[in-house]
Amino acid sequence: MNYVDPVIIPFDLGLATRAVTLQLTRDGEQTAAPKVALLLDRALVPQAVFATAHMATQRFLAAAVDGGWLVVALDETPAARAAARYVQVSSDVTIAIDLNDGSGGGGGGVPATVAALTRVDRLPAQREVVVLDRAVDGAWRVAGSGITDEAGAAQLDLRVTPSSRVYAMAADDYGLSYQADLSVAVGQRIRPTQYTGWVYEITQAGQLPSTEPEWWAAVGENPSRPLGTARAVARRYFQPIAHGPVPVEVI
Repeated sequence: MNYVDPVIIPFDLGLATRAVTLQLTRDGEQTAAPKVALLLDRALVPQAVFATAHMATQRFLAAAVDGGWLVVALDETPAARAAARYVQVSSDVTIAIDLNDGSGGGGGGVPATVAALTRVDRLPAQREVVVLDRAVDGAWRVAGSGITDEAGAAQLDLRVTPSSRVYAMAADDYGLSYQADLSVAVGQRIRPTQYTGWVYEITQAGQLPSTEPEWWAAVGENPSRPLGTARAVARRYFQPIAHGPVPVEVI
């Protein structure tokens, strides 16, 4: 395989980082064949290359990788397979891509849409939504996914099997595990190494303490507190919630 040399996204010690993991399958199965995935920016310029048979992880500087990316994966083993997926990176992320001929679980079905509305603690919030398609034979496949806007709303594009039942699942922000002296920005969530149900949303940018603090629960008006040179407020983490079957509009 011949590919252009990637532009390196830098990794600086002491700054916030993102772990990006690629999980690649072929026709729904793990295979030993070498596969390549490219991380393309909005100008479709390769910024990173993942070479693996199934799974590979790279860590990047958060300021360089946060945002939208097109991930293109290729397996040149005959008959060659390719697939692409658009992702938003704002925390550690695992990107699962199945390389198939379009007739199976990775790309089959007819176009459809579904409206999504996400709330956290009864208030609109931006969260990722994954839509699952359950066939009459009991098989599950991902029909589509997307991120709601700040008002908690999104219109998701899907590919569904008309005879299937469709379920939607939303996940809360689990946050980034505590790292000593980590630089953090407003809106990021930090998770204690010993998780007890709370995550901590940064309200003032700064640097986390060198040693892990004594974490606190949300009490009363739940004011923000110092967290190293930053400040944070305790937030309850909510387990993923699923709804369904949900009606979809076939296009």
